[in-house]
Amino acid sequence: MIQATSLLEVESPAKAGLPPLSVASCLLGLFAIDNLLLLHFLGLPLWALAGLIAVLVMALTWLCGRFPADGAPIPYCAVVAAFLLALALCALGGEGRFFYSNVDWQVRDAVLRDLATHPWPFAYDIGGTPYFLRAPIGLYLAPAMSGRHAEIALLLWSSLHLAGIFNLAWHLFERGHQRIIAAIVFVLFSGWDVVGTAIYSALGLNLPWDHIEPWNAGYQYSSTFTLISWVPHHAIAGWTCAVAFLLWRKGLLPVGFFAATIPLVALWSPLAVMGAVPFALFAGLHSLRGRAYSIKDVAIAALCTAVALPALFYLQIDAQTVAMRFLPAALLVWTLCIVLEVLPFVIPLLREPKSTAIDRPVLLLVLALLLLMPLVQIGVSLDFQMRASIMPLAILSILFAQWICLLLKQKPIRRTALAYALVAVGLGAVTTMLELRRSIIHPPSPSPLCSLVGVWHKLDNLNVPYSTYLVPLSAMPEGLRYTQVMAGRSDPQKCWDRRWSTPNGWATVSDD
Repeated sequence: MIQATSLLEVESPAKAGLPPLSVASCLLGLFAIDNLLLLHFLGLPLWALAGLIAVLVMALTWLCGRFPADGAPIPYCAVVAAFLLALALCALGGEGRFFYSNVDWQVRDAVLRDLATHPWPFAYDIGGTPYFLRAPIGLYLAPAMSGRHAEIALLLWSSLHLAGIFNLAWHLFERGHQRIIAAIVFVLFSGWDVVGTAIYSALGLNLPWDHIEPWNAGYQYSSTFTLISWVPHHAIAGWTCAVAFLLWRKGLLPVGFFAATIPLVALWSPLAVMGAVPFALFAGLHSLRGRAYSIKDVAIAALCTAVALPALFYLQIDAQTVAMRFLPAALLVWTLCIVLEVLPFVIPLLREPKSTAIDRPVLLLVLALLLLMPLVQIGVSLDFQMRASIMPLAILSILFAQWICLLLKQKPIRRTALAYALVAVGLGAVTTMLELRRSIIHPPSPSPLCSLVGVWHKLDNLNVPYSTYLVPLSAMPEGLRYTQVMAGRSDPQKCWDRRWSTPNGWATVSDD
């Protein structure tokens, strides 16, 4: 028996796969390359950019190799499955022009077109005044390098980042069926928008059912698929921070890796970073109090912050024009938002009898943030609430999925709790199904033929000031004030080659 056991042990090699530390390092590297590409956009020659990327890769490889490898390897089949899931979600969200692209993509694709067709750096002409692009363009820089294939490259680039997130999340669950449950819950996760829309409809307000998330008169928490199909750059930034935080919380990633993600994703979404700051403070205080950090954590966080410094400076140029303010609370509307979007998922976790299975400190932090975020506004719309909430909502969705796995694991199964969990996810899934329906039933939206400025003039219902994404060239650093104006002067009269429809029953967009 001893011999047989020994033979079995010898003939059962460890499963092949990617260590989680390697996946995390690659994901950091992808975001770091996005940050370095900004330097090329600002005028750094390609040969210098190539040198910086080579130095970065060597530094990250050497530094990450100093950390001990924790956690079982992620099987290669799971790596492939994660990429295919990411590719499918991004394609259904409108990237690559295989499916319908929501109205936000017209501005986004115009930026991608401008970056792909003009030599860097370039400026826009608006009424004779030159403007420079100042926006979270981390998603677009690498795809724009591929020129006329930029839209396909965008699909692959964002899918690669999203697949890295999914692969890291593999270690948040123990079994294969639990990971499948988690993927389903995450993709379908949303507040009960269908209930809110039904309430308002019963009161006589004729709300459209094509895109139901704006039901609550100024408050909105976005579903997972809504984020993918409307603002994937914000989503991927927030989800990266969320997974890195949870893996640190589980002891599978050093705190330095989580800290390193925050500055690197700022070029994708400054608002998602704002939502990550409270979790960074939580992790920092926890690590300092328990002395659970090392010089290696400080080093990797410092390296990634140094790489991101130009992007952080770039995003702050003339940023005072996008002001932050506190909103007076509309008590009834705020209450409806919290009751239908937050509490259905928080309360059952707080009431879980086996409280040791629930990370209550993190859950309470998530709850506090989601209670307060509707009271803050940046710019002219709800962007702060919708985008800063990405990380806490992602954490909540994962905690809720872990709770469902806990219920299924318990014997006997608590049928009432499990039924409630399924109903909670099912009601939220209506939002996802409606978003997915629009992606499938409408033909792919046409690619814009105009620059960002031309599309801005043509789009209906776009009440966003230029200062959100553009700054006068005179406000740029001295070395960029004489950038050649190449975009916005010769836009064609028609920005699209055919008519296309926008959600919510808005007017069909055309150039007529």
